[in-house]
Amino acid sequence: MASLDSLRGDLNYWNSQINSLNDELRRLRRRQGDVEAVRSALSSTVGSNSGDVNGKLRSAGGKLGSAIGYSGKDGQIGAILSGKDERGLGSDGNATSSDGELQRELGDIGRKIGERQSALANAERRAAETRAAIAAEERRLEDERRRAEEERRRR
Repeated sequence: MASLDSLRGDLNYWNSQINSLNDELRRLRRRQGDVEAVRSALSSTVGSNSGDVNGKLRSAGGKLGSAIGYSGKDGQIGAILSGKDERGLGSDGNATSSDGELQRELGDIGRKIGERQSALANAERRAAETRAAIAAEERRLEDERRRAEEERRRR
């Protein structure tokens, strides 16, 4: 049977592990929330800005069409503005690449959270086992003390 001091040392170790893992999980969850917020802001900003730019291009095209007064102008204005639309998140290479990196970061964070949760469950199980072993050792020592006391009284 392990000594009470040794068991208490083990319990301190497991409690320290539990605290450390909980701190790390809080940090990872905060990071996860931050990355999700950045990803959401990227999507919103790209979508909003591309919509604004494209609306202004159409408006400018309409005004230009109104200002020019000859037939065939619509085809030329259309040709000038063709392909000038600001692209959204799915079609803009840089924005899509950034979104992909954020997705990979979220996946990595999710994996780390899963690993830490598994380690935390193990540490909590080991701490509970150690507490039970301490209680059993304390009972054993108390029983031993009582038997010795009874033995001393009988003499």
